[in-house]
Amino acid sequence: RAIEVSCNYFFYDVGRRTGIDTLVEYANLFGLGESSGIELPERTGAVGSPARSEELGQTWYEGNVLNVAIGQDNTQVTPLQLANYIATLVNGGTRYATHLLKEVRDSASGEVIYTHEPEILSTVEIDPKNLDAVKKGMLGVTTGDGSAARYFKNVGVQVGAKTGSAQISAQSESNAVFVCFAPYDDPQIAMAIVVEHGGSGSELGAIAAEILRYYFADK
Repeated sequence: RAIEVSCNYFFYDVGRRTGIDTLVEYANLFGLGESSGIELPERTGAVGSPARSEELGQTWYEGNVLNVAIGQDNTQVTPLQLANYIATLVNGGTRYATHLLKEVRDSASGEVIYTHEPEILSTVEIDPKNLDAVKKGMLGVTTGDGSAARYFKNVGVQVGAKTGSAQISAQSESNAVFVCFAPYDDPQIAMAIVVEHGGSGSELGAIAAEILRYYFADK
């Protein structure tokens, strides 16, 4: 339920109990603040931590771990990292290098002369019951009384999702964030959508649902 309703207080306590070192370790294993492996130049961002605060000339306080636990403080991640994070989660914990290139063909004959082979960057051991709990929380966002449920009634497959509002400053509207995967029982696609100054992430459910309808209709 904490995932379904975005209960910050629950995750504050998770962060307090877990501690910053373990939070950063697992965030990095899932690819946050790390290179994705894509064939283009990219920003890797960072996960909030004592080292990150020191790097920015700031003072780290123990209470900062609460903000890191909900993705704030000095944490900066890319939409690509978020999409790969979700893919890693729902495939059971194997993080693959992101890539654009599938294969290279000879321009004259059309013969395949190179095929990209999957590259594993890290693995996360996830207890199946814990993964099931996270997935059920994400399913709750798109079903029943979930904040984005109204957008996913006619997608044709069950979808797991999470909304987010990435705060920038007190004077600016938050960036709206939405991540999802589908189908729920046999994931084939993971997405991350970000709208700068978009406010509530739940409103991005309409965009995600339209993309998924198109994707699975084509299938």
